[in-house]
Amino acid sequence: MTQRHNDGAPAKHPLQILCVDDEENVLKALRRVFRGEPFRMLMATTGAQGLDILLHTENIGLILTDQQMPDMSGREFLTAAKALAPRIPRIILTGYTDRNSAQEAVARGLAFRVLLKPWNDQKLLQAVRDGLERNLLEEETAETTFLNE
Repeated sequence: MTQRHNDGAPAKHPLQILCVDDEENVLKALRRVFRGEPFRMLMATTGAQGLDILLHTENIGLILTDQQMPDMSGREFLTAAKALAPRIPRIILTGYTDRNSAQEAVARGLAFRVLLKPWNDQKLLQAVRDGLERNLLEEETAETTFLNE
């Protein structure tokens, strides 16, 4: 799988995953799950920090976010993230009690998948791999469309 920048140019560095969660222990657990994977992890503990990273960092291939955060809701973060980078796939990690609002975010196109906490490591890895593949396919489609115009 050829990795590309968000502008379609071949990537010089592995794709990066932006993880946004207000709980440091969750971010540490995510780092452990993805150890050894061919992508870099970017961590943010607030939605505002996540948006800043998204705005100033190239080659983000996927966003993984919590649904409930103190500074902004997952829905607010996802709405802003989609506006900044509409092609980057977004996955919500949420507790069982927030499942309905997370599923509503999927229905509104703010995320493509919801995973419940505590998560199954293999399902999480597969969801992230699916999202990264989706990102690369959309980039290739956009590049092909641009070249054919």
